[in-house]
Amino acid sequence: MQPERPDGLPIAQRWFDVTEVADGILHITEPYVHAYVRANAWLISGSAGQLLVDAGLGIASLRSELGERLDRPVIAIATHSHFDHFGGLGEFADRAANRDDGDVIDAASDYTTLTAGTYPQALVDEFVAAGAAVPDVLISAVPSEDFDIAGFRTPAVAITRWLADGDVVDIGDRIFEVLHTPGHSPGSICLWEGRSGTLVSGDVLVDGEPLLDELPRSSPADFAVSLRRLADLPVRMVCAGHGPVFGRDRARAIIADYLSQRD
Repeated sequence: MQPERPDGLPIAQRWFDVTEVADGILHITEPYVHAYVRANAWLISGSAGQLLVDAGLGIASLRSELGERLDRPVIAIATHSHFDHFGGLGEFADRAANRDDGDVIDAASDYTTLTAGTYPQALVDEFVAAGAAVPDVLISAVPSEDFDIAGFRTPAVAITRWLADGDVVDIGDRIFEVLHTPGHSPGSICLWEGRSGTLVSGDVLVDGEPLLDELPRSSPADFAVSLRRLADLPVRMVCAGHGPVFGRDRARAIIADYLSQRD
C-alpha cells in the first residue's frame, strides 16, 4: 500500500489478486472490494486464444494489470448482468453475453455507485435479499491517488456478440459450450468444457453464499430448472462467480440443498 489519501483510504499498488488454480486457468479477484460484491473473474488460456469470463467492477484496468498474461486474442464474456461481473468488459474488443441480459449491461452507467446514499435501489435490494447490512462504501482502498469515488459509475458495455444456449466458444485446444441457465437473472449463462469437466458457473452455482433467486429479474422456478440441468453434468471443477473453486460432490450438495428448500 501507498500512503493514504485525505479521505483516509490507502492507495493500492495492485488492484487485483491473480492466482493459478489449474493448468491454463487464472482466478482473478478484487481484494479491496466489499465481500458481497467481490466477484471472481477467470482467464482461461487455449492454444489459439484466451477466454475472460467476467471482469469485475471496472474500478481499475484489468487489461493493464494482467499485462503480458494476455498474449492471445481475448474473448470477454459476462455470465450475467449484475454490475460486479462486467465492469471491465469494455476494455476488450470482443465482448459477449446472453441477449436476455444485454439491455441491463448497456445501461450500466445508471446502475452502480460506491458510496451509501447514492446506491441505486436495485443494489440496496440485493443486500437486503442476501441478509447483508448495507455498507457505507464498497471499497477499502483506491487504485490511484486521483480516483473519484463519488463520481464512479459502473461502465456501460456495448456487447459485440450474443451467446445462446448450445453455442460453442473455441480457443484452440479448449472448447466451451454455452449453457443458458436463467434464474439468477434472465440471461445467466454457464460455460461447460466437457473434456476436462470444467464448469464456469457465474452466480448460478456458488459455494459459501446463498443462491440468490429473490433479486430483481430473478426467477426461482427458472433457477430450479437450471440447477437440475447442472446436476446432470459430470463436473470435476466449478469456477464460480464468487467464492472458492469446488468439485462434483460439493456442487451436487449445493444443488440438492437448494432444491430441497423449494420442493
